[in-house]
Amino acid sequence: MRRVVILAQPGEFGSAWGRWAASRLAQRLQLPCVGASEIAPEAVESGWVATTRVGACPEHVLRAADTAVWLHFSPLAVLGAWWRGLRGQQPPLHAPRLADVRASFLHLAWTPHVQRAFSHPAVAHLRVVHLRDPAQTDFWLHLQELRLHSTPPRLAQAA
Repeated sequence: MRRVVILAQPGEFGSAWGRWAASRLAQRLQLPCVGASEIAPEAVESGWVATTRVGACPEHVLRAADTAVWLHFSPLAVLGAWWRGLRGQQPPLHAPRLADVRASFLHLAWTPHVQRAFSHPAVAHLRVVHLRDPAQTDFWLHLQELRLHSTPPRLAQAA
């Protein structure tokens, strides 16, 4: 993974998770974390982790990316996080508002469109990681950390 685009769902909750996931992955990969709109068409070959909202990613960024991480949180996951936020059990950074719950239901309607977009020949080269809730996103990011920091075991030399 050298050119990764994080596609967050609409709303402040989705944007906050997108920025958080992008910065965490960029740190692990030792790449700059940028907004997708900041990547110039002539600079697409360098390594980066870009973040944007689903449907707002510039075409040249999608064509240049090797991996797309789609943060497609289910409405039930967002509703649960909203409820935990009301009860004070959700960290303020990741606590959705009621508008974010509504946006997650609207984003559900975009699902077939986004899946068709990922099957387009122009982006057939993309490795798509589809993450359905915040816990799954956190787990995937943790796995990336482990994968990047582990070293392959040495083979024993034949005597």
